[in-house]
Amino acid sequence: MTSAVSVSTSTPAVPADGAAVRPFTEEAWERIAGWRDAVDRMPFVRALAAGSLPAGSFAFYLSQDAAYLREYSRVLARAAQLAPDAAAQGFLARSSVEALEVETALHRDWLGTHAGLGADEVAAVEPSPVTAAYTGHLHAAASGTYAETVAALLPCFWLYAHVGSVLVDLAGRHPGGLAGHPYAAWIGTYGDEGFQESTRQARLLADAAARWVSPEERARMLRAFEISSVHEYRFFEQGLTCPTWPTPPTV
Repeated sequence: MTSAVSVSTSTPAVPADGAAVRPFTEEAWERIAGWRDAVDRMPFVRALAAGSLPAGSFAFYLSQDAAYLREYSRVLARAAQLAPDAAAQGFLARSSVEALEVETALHRDWLGTHAGLGADEVAAVEPSPVTAAYTGHLHAAASGTYAETVAALLPCFWLYAHVGSVLVDLAGRHPGGLAGHPYAAWIGTYGDEGFQESTRQARLLADAAARWVSPEERARMLRAFEISSVHEYRFFEQGLTCPTWPTPPTV
């Protein structure tokens, strides 16, 4: 059954001369070139790749990732509800389950072994201000159209896949290769072909959603994608800054 809320078909984004419209993902990826470069060069990613990232920093990052995935899974489920066809609905629903069960299992295993956190403790981790801001943006996008929702969700797939490839390449230079790397399990998950294929599917969904939207909605999609990409940068960055919620000043 097709969702009542679907991609807008008013004012199709087709030039008057009939020329082909540039793929949404091509324009979106180019739009965040500066942020991609910043992510590639940021100290957190470089230290993670080198294996020199302190275990405490990685534990903070991973616990926040578990908190993030709880809400990301909800937004994926919402996108599945809005999906215009069964194929998109199936992919988004499966991705929602995988985010909640498969990926968080890796987080629980590492945090249990290396940080002494039980499954209940991992589930109870409070989102940091950075994490809360990111998931708040995703939920806001999901209150709009299907097209905006998939655009906002895409950077988590795409930038993670991109960073995964960068990490696999850089970590391969670690003494002993990836097999001897302290964070090999996490790096391998995001650098493997299965995750890369999921990213390709997510990109296809975004391009399909953008094909017939109005210029105004396409602009909203691009902005949602861009904001999510900024949040991705800040999410990686918090692995070293470990932000906490402020407390009232003492009078």
